[in-house]
Amino acid sequence: MDLFTIDPNDSSDISVGVTRLNSMHVSVRVTPHEEVHAVEAEYAGVMIPLTSNRGNGMYSGRFDLTPIPYGPYTLKVTAYDRYGEASTVQRLVHRYAPPTMWVISPRPYTPITRDTPIIARCVGTPPYSCLNFRAFVYSQIRTAEMLKGGRSTVRGAMEIVQSPSSPPLQSGEVLRIVLQSENPGGGVLSMPASYGTYAPVYYVEESPKLSMVQRAPGSIIDFDATRILFLDHDYQLGVVDRATELVTYIGELQPPTPYTRTEDYGALTPSGVVMQSWNGYLFAWANGRFSTTERQGWIDAVNGDSLLWMTPDEDRINLLTLSTDVDTTFHLRPGTTSPFQADIAASGDIYYSTYEEPSIRGPGELRLGDHPGYLQRPITDGTNVAGRWWNGAVCSSYLYTADGQEVFLGDSRQGNAAGLLVHAGYTAFLKSDGAVNQVWVRTPAGDLHQLSDFPTPSRFDQQRLRIGHDGISDTGDVVFLNDGKRYIGRPGEEPEEIGSDLGHARWFDGGWYVTLGNTLFEVATGDGTTGDGAVAGEGMAGRLVMERPEEELELLHTAPLAADTAEPPAPDPSGPEAAPDSFEDVEAAPLSGDLASAGALGDPPPAALGCSAGRSAAGQNAGSQGAAALASALVALTLARRGRMRC
Repeated sequence: MDLFTIDPNDSSDISVGVTRLNSMHVSVRVTPHEEVHAVEAEYAGVMIPLTSNRGNGMYSGRFDLTPIPYGPYTLKVTAYDRYGEASTVQRLVHRYAPPTMWVISPRPYTPITRDTPIIARCVGTPPYSCLNFRAFVYSQIRTAEMLKGGRSTVRGAMEIVQSPSSPPLQSGEVLRIVLQSENPGGGVLSMPASYGTYAPVYYVEESPKLSMVQRAPGSIIDFDATRILFLDHDYQLGVVDRATELVTYIGELQPPTPYTRTEDYGALTPSGVVMQSWNGYLFAWANGRFSTTERQGWIDAVNGDSLLWMTPDEDRINLLTLSTDVDTTFHLRPGTTSPFQADIAASGDIYYSTYEEPSIRGPGELRLGDHPGYLQRPITDGTNVAGRWWNGAVCSSYLYTADGQEVFLGDSRQGNAAGLLVHAGYTAFLKSDGAVNQVWVRTPAGDLHQLSDFPTPSRFDQQRLRIGHDGISDTGDVVFLNDGKRYIGRPGEEPEEIGSDLGHARWFDGGWYVTLGNTLFEVATGDGTTGDGAVAGEGMAGRLVMERPEEELELLHTAPLAADTAEPPAPDPSGPEAAPDSFEDVEAAPLSGDLASAGALGDPPPAALGCSAGRSAAGQNAGSQGAAALASALVALTLARRGRMRC
């Protein structure tokens, strides 16, 4: 009888080398199999019989490794013939746990500067050490730059303390970090390490005009004068009390899958928090408790404690009062095939439109406008109302004033459906110069001013369900984006560059703010002061020095990375899904520059970033300004699926 060999053709055979599982499958072949009477295996002092499962000399069994300490052990397999003669083979087999890898600094979703080192550590499970530890850094401008780990002061560990350098980090980059190390017995382990888990993102921003105000334990979704709403990398939703920094965790959201192209969006309201989940459920947390039921559908608009939401088929639109959890039917349209789009004024007045009719509908029997084409989402500041009509070639923008006038603002080319801002009597709009869209503003007195004059198209810094409100100040200053940068435009002045287009900018409480990842910034004005007149601080370069918190184990992962899942095919360039730079496309993925950049890396980020607070009008108090507007990328996906025209 021949000696046994481990079958190299049996893919289930993991008995040689290193196993990361809690059980070990042993598979052996013996010849000639007609002479075999019994086969047994011994590992770490435990003996099990092997059974014949193919009738051709193959024998197998499984060891439970749960009680066995990590380390190398001899696997011995013995076969006996009918006369009691034995034949034995031995192999050295390691019982091990994968090394632990984590990013110590920076924290997930943290803005950094070009000099900020990436600090990561890999610790092997005794008696094994970490082997060939490295970090691969991705962004829009770099592909898998490798940072190599060196010897650490921690026994059995390797450490990385360096910044990407090829090319050097630059403002506007959105980084992802994937950690890898080699198994003691061969193969590679990676972090992120399981299906549906994504590498968190890190933002490079060095603008000296951004002064850090506050940080949250996760990506900032919304803020007001007293609170910050955030979603962390474990999909825990929470609220920070800005004065005490006390964190209240509300609940855990379901993580997206590799196929998910929509995000979770949320907002603060006067009575609590509302959330729209990527999987089609909306939640309300009011007065310290959850709403009595989970509702399935899409949120369309929110202001204060008033929320408009639609059923999954979009046949019914409901108005939910969040403070009382009273839900009433606002609009019925059975069998509709076109989107419902609305805006809610601070007074509670609702202006809405559908593709079936050419006019904006308002309180009572109000009808505004009657123009050919598809009517885009109307916008109101409580006094004026504005809308855009797409006629197949251009979008035509109109303003409806409180005294009943209809004012034609201009035409813009296809490329951005969110081309209007209204606030405090001012109206900002996109208007084509014959080649690209430029930014214009109309004053309450009716004066028109062109704010941009760039060779590339400009667009507004819009966020879903706050479309038309965040990017314009009480005095008509306008924030807009162009070629990867964010600007403030003022009549009669050159646009002022304030940083990259990452995050989301918002006019709030007399000043400009930017939410970027887990950080709230205040913007210094042209004279170097913040909105309250104080002199701006050192800005990004001086304020965001990463410390090295040894006690924090950020992003702790120990399981191996699952096989990458193929992305869904890109839309047909000739179809309505493929309209270039359309706002619906931006809504369904990222809504601001940071997420747009992150999306290019292959996996969707875990949550929408930037703020999403209540729609403000002139004269609103701080509480009303802090009332939240909720963003839902699922709405955008539904609209895109129905072939919305874009402009």
